[in-house]
Amino acid sequence: GSRVADVPCGDGRISLELARAGCRVVGVDACEPSIRRARRRLRKTGLPGEFHVGDMRDLKLPREFNAVVNWWGSFGYFDEKTNREVLRGFADILVSGGRILVDQVNRERVLRDFRHKGVFNYGGVRVTTRNRWDARGKRINGSWLFQKVGRRARRRSSIRLYTPSEMKALMKSAGLVVERICDGKTGLPFNRGSMRMSFVGRKP
Repeated sequence: GSRVADVPCGDGRISLELARAGCRVVGVDACEPSIRRARRRLRKTGLPGEFHVGDMRDLKLPREFNAVVNWWGSFGYFDEKTNREVLRGFADILVSGGRILVDQVNRERVLRDFRHKGVFNYGGVRVTTRNRWDARGKRINGSWLFQKVGRRARRRSSIRLYTPSEMKALMKSAGLVVERICDGKTGLPFNRGSMRMSFVGRKP
């Protein structure tokens, strides 16, 4: 019964799991093709939910959500000021006591085992990534090549990676109370060897 915003939601992979768990989900993403796929997938399940094209920096949503989830490396796209404003925007659509979950890779673990190139398959698409660490900006800058049945597309990304103390300070500056830091894969307490870092902040 909880009302949850999935921002950005991509093609609805996580939104649909939340809907199956009984949440009332609203997904927002700037990519229109992804939103179309999410809507098609939702129709097939028969579950309730909504998907909207929108910018996470300017959410057009009412203040009625129990939670906002920002999963799987979807935070840190912008400069420091804008990243903080994104968190404040998430907090603005929460009811009092609502929570925000931000999930990122663990920067220390990533840098210890840094991979300049990666190849994997997702939904029949071959994805090749090339990464570079910008120590000054504390960002991973990447290029992405997507290939499927003779079709190719290239994209670039730049994501600011936060340490636990940096993320804690960012959440506090956005007016949130940090409730929990856990391993994003297991849900157990976060440690230096964790591959992922999930932060839960509560709106007072």
